Amino acid sequence: MWIARPHRRPEPVELDAALTSVGLTDPRPVLVVVGGAAHLSEAVAPVLLTLFERIAPQLDALGAAVIDGGTAFGVMALMGRARRCAGARFPLIGIAPQGAVAIDSGKPDQPAGKDGKARLDPNHTHFMLVPGDAWGDESPWISAVADRFARGRGSLMLVAAGGEITRLDVMHRLRSGGRVLVLAGSGGTADRLVDRRRNGAAGLDTGPADLDAEAPERALIHILDLADAGDHLPGILARALAP
Repeated sequence: MWIARPHRRPEPVELDAALTSVGLTDPRPVLVVVGGAAHLSEAVAPVLLTLFERIAPQLDALGAAVIDGGTAFGVMALMGRARRCAGARFPLIGIAPQGAVAIDSGKPDQPAGKDGKARLDPNHTHFMLVPGDAWGDESPWISAVADRFARGRGSLMLVAAGGEITRLDVMHRLRSGGRVLVLAGSGGTADRLVDRRRNGAAGLDTGPADLDAEAPERALIHILDLADAGDHLPGILARALAP
């Protein structure tokens, strides 16, 4: 586990130090997974778990790493479970704000630790705790670590459901020039983004922050129906993350 010194934006030298400190020195293609946490639909969760289990061996074969929010909720817990069940070996890196997570292990079946803070998912292999007490403080770090770790290798953000924090994750990724693949039919932010993308609207304009996507950023957004993801996502990953 690596814990950052407090400052507002990640610097390249600190990103390098963080990756080195957790033993991640060799560049890899990176899949970033963001989306629903505590309120992920009970109907969507098993579909995502099956999808993640299907792509886990492929991520190994591609020599890829996965980055997400690292807690024992929603898509993050599902990715950790899928990695374990598939016997996969890819690095699974959780990035979260220091003040919002519990460092203690807690009970395995409980997603909250001391003081009601989110518990880190035990199936992740690495953690980076970044400055901040609120969810969303980690959003720029997720994108920055992905770019620094990939070092020119392929990268892709996969979006499933989600709320306001997912919207921030997506907008930070778009602003850094990263490609975003949205799972239509997964709910929440993902479906709102799909609706705006398909109808030519400016972007995700809900919530207090004004983070609309400009036209060049919208071109980085791609859509895949959740019902078809099992058939098409492996091919998309092969193209996006191949050497």
